[in-house]
Amino acid sequence: MPVADAGEGEAAGRWSAAFPALAVALALVLYGAFSAPAPPVLRATEAVIGLLLLAAVGWRRPLFAVTGHALRAPALPRWEALALPAFAWLLWAPLLRAAALGWDAADILRDAVPLLYLFLPVLLVPVLRGVAGRAVPILGAGLILAGLFLALRWWKQVEWGFGAVGTRAMPDGDGYFLNAPSVLFAAVALPALALGLFARGGLGRGVAALCCAGGGALCLGALAGAVHRTALGLAALSGLALILWLGRRRPWLAVPVLAAALVVGLLLGDPLLGAWGQAAEKTRLTGANARWEEAAAVLAHVAQSPWSLLFGDGWGAKLSNPAVGGWRVSYTHTLATYVLVKGGVLGALALAAYLGGLVPAALRLLRVDPLLGWSLLPPLLMALGLHTSFKYLDTGVLLSLMVLASGIRKPLSMQ
Repeated sequence: MPVADAGEGEAAGRWSAAFPALAVALALVLYGAFSAPAPPVLRATEAVIGLLLLAAVGWRRPLFAVTGHALRAPALPRWEALALPAFAWLLWAPLLRAAALGWDAADILRDAVPLLYLFLPVLLVPVLRGVAGRAVPILGAGLILAGLFLALRWWKQVEWGFGAVGTRAMPDGDGYFLNAPSVLFAAVALPALALGLFARGGLGRGVAALCCAGGGALCLGALAGAVHRTALGLAALSGLALILWLGRRRPWLAVPVLAAALVVGLLLGDPLLGAWGQAAEKTRLTGANARWEEAAAVLAHVAQSPWSLLFGDGWGAKLSNPAVGGWRVSYTHTLATYVLVKGGVLGALALAAYLGGLVPAALRLLRVDPLLGWSLLPPLLMALGLHTSFKYLDTGVLLSLMVLASGIRKPLSMQ
């Protein structure tokens, strides 16, 4: 009996240590099922999500991070040693600038909360580093469920119009669910997981692979139906990279993959060609969605004074944005221009130090676990380089997952 009790206690201890990951995964499920990437108002759902995140990271870690006390910890990883001062600077300097310029408190809060999401690895990774092997699949499952729920909610909004894919562009609808990077993550990760399960063989894994493939098809179909060009392009490139990698390791997989591609082409050839044509037509009509004009407006704005150039206009600042018809809004469509407006050149340098410190983790993950690495890469490239989704909760969780998984020597997705 004492031996059994000790084993049960050890198992309970492991699950207790993984509680932060479970709390974040539950927050992601609530986010996908009941919230939105950028909710217009805070409701009970958003309050519960916030409480779950606070329960995951605790109060000491955020306090130590914003005061710089966390830098005193011994043997900090290089990415963390860069991220902590960058986080502190991007929090306090724009806040002080906002106070000096008198921006509205609600606008300041709408900018400050996404900053916490963007730097979530600083708060979450140290808590989960000791149980990374357990935390990685939990966070990955939470992200996949969030993306799948958001895609299903979009399909419900368009009245399950599966036949419209490739024939007409369907609206994004209320909530802009498909803008969430977790949808793109699920769209790539589920087919990748299906390939990994199929490669390992077995009846149970084969059934699970079919379920994963179906879930991925729902997410990809939603992105195609709403003609999300960037997401679809990144998903296609990532899928090609995964197929080439798997084909090199297991050449026999080429036969079932080609057979599946042939079946999909025969059954869905017209919708696929139609979706490609719609993406090309949208590109012809809208180009880069006024991103270049927006960047020019940002540069002209920050160049108005040396204070704006160096320090930005602070959290809560607004800009006459040509990408939305010249309306004064508190956002831009890329992270680089957004940080220039809010934090100036110094803020942009702090952000570059943070993201630059994460690059080795991304490269290491592509070597250690290519299936997971190539699934994470598309949503992160979209969020951090080409889209407003850098402000969303799932972006911070994706970054945290990347850092945690890069430290695991044994790939979890496939041996």
